[in-house]
Amino acid sequence: MSLKTKWTLISILTYVIFVILAVTTGILNPARIGIAWSVSWYIIAAAIVYYLWFKNIIFEQVMTKARKLGLSKNDLAKMLPKLKKNQEIPDPKKRHFFSPIFNFSLQNLDILNKKLSQDTNKNNSKQ
Repeated sequence: MSLKTKWTLISILTYVIFVILAVTTGILNPARIGIAWSVSWYIIAAAIVYYLWFKNIIFEQVMTKARKLGLSKNDLAKMLPKLKKNQEIPDPKKRHFFSPIFNFSLQNLDILNKKLSQDTNKNNSKQ
């Protein structure tokens, strides 16, 4: 199963579970909170699921590229010049089931992804 397929299935399942719980518990019942709020919460939940889908795909790509290049946690830290003190860099040598949601930003993942893509391309062109 490919990376995108795996995370797409997980995201769809998560959203379906949210919808089922919302419908069965009646927490987002339009009669209680209004149609506008009901629709808004379904859209917000979909946006959150999409964000997490995207972040997990980028995270897995970064970790895969870092493992291929044999990089450590410290090597990744050197690639991020403006890292905040409360942000913890994931270790490519450890297995992660989900991307760090709160303590590592999507912006930093994007920076690492671009730099590692360049390094991977350079490494492939040398061979």
